[in-house]
Amino acid sequence: MEHLAETMTDFLLRRKYITEDTVANFMANRYSSKISKVYSYAYLLMGFVYIPVQLFTVTTIFRTIIPGLSLTWACIIGLVLSISYTVISGVSGANYVSKISCFLMYLSMAIGLIFVMKSIGGFSTLNENLDPSYFTLFSMPTKTWVSWFLTCFVAFLTMQAAIQPSLIAKDDANAKKGIAFGAILNLPCGFICALIGMACVAMNLIGDGNSSAAFATAINAYCPSWLMTLIFASIALIVICTLAGQLLAIGTIFRELLNPVYEKQSFTEKKKLAFTRLIAFAYGFLTIIPTFAIQQSMLTQLVTILVACVTAPMFFALVAGMFWKKMNTKAAMWSIISGLVIGLVWVITGMSNAWHPVYIILPVSSLVGFIVCKATSGKELA
Repeated sequence: MEHLAETMTDFLLRRKYITEDTVANFMANRYSSKISKVYSYAYLLMGFVYIPVQLFTVTTIFRTIIPGLSLTWACIIGLVLSISYTVISGVSGANYVSKISCFLMYLSMAIGLIFVMKSIGGFSTLNENLDPSYFTLFSMPTKTWVSWFLTCFVAFLTMQAAIQPSLIAKDDANAKKGIAFGAILNLPCGFICALIGMACVAMNLIGDGNSSAAFATAINAYCPSWLMTLIFASIALIVICTLAGQLLAIGTIFRELLNPVYEKQSFTEKKKLAFTRLIAFAYGFLTIIPTFAIQQSMLTQLVTILVACVTAPMFFALVAGMFWKKMNTKAAMWSIISGLVIGLVWVITGMSNAWHPVYIILPVSSLVGFIVCKATSGKELA
């Protein structure tokens, strides 16, 4: 994880090559407005399914705290809180609140793990009641976890919500600290959540294989009310921060797309901000639709496929544009088009069931971009 953080940091801190505050602006200035729009529309498409993943997590918490709360109202509450938070805090506010909530979450979850383990009889209960595969770090097929790793890596370097905090950092040192700190903090969280969820399964408290529900059920069953409230509140706040960050990024995308209209209508900055927020919030509420249309058990796999199909085609154009002086507009466009097309074909033909799309999109789009760049480098200015 630390190695991944350093690798990502090395990429992101080459900010002398990307001085813009948004990926869309970089694509427009480095290549053309057409490529910038392709990136923007692809990002909006991905967000339509990515946001429901976060909604499912926060709705699980709400429905555990409030028995009988419907999925519809849980989604609405989550979105309203995220939207309100976005309006009030902005990026800087999200940064400070995330730090506080992250500290509270780790402290409360560490204490919660002690309560859970003590209540079920310790780790020996897990060994006795669970299948050995639960304790094998790489029980998941290698090609599956590698594909998820590659997808997360590519998404981190291309998604506006992921890269935006680094682009707006006041200097390289602060950006590097933020990335490394976030990567280090993310690692233990997964182990703590897994152990608590495993306790739920070991005690037969839940049987549908829902990891979020297993975690929430164990906390609800074995932790005192004050600790349960603190854990759920801190996790809900972090998820809401994540949702708010996604909405802020989407607002940035909409702002770039609608800027020609704003300029034509001579909108003031205040009016631009108000209209952009309204459109982003309406978009946010529309994402409730896939929340009901898609089975939760299929959502994680669907999202990793969609994220790969949207972000992997952008990878070569973005990274080559940052590091390779000869990279040009034609190469970027054909790289993106080839990646999008091969990803779509891969999914439609069902080949994604055997091999994740990221395995074919990355090499094909990168190879096409490289060949086109070499073939046109003398005909187009870099």
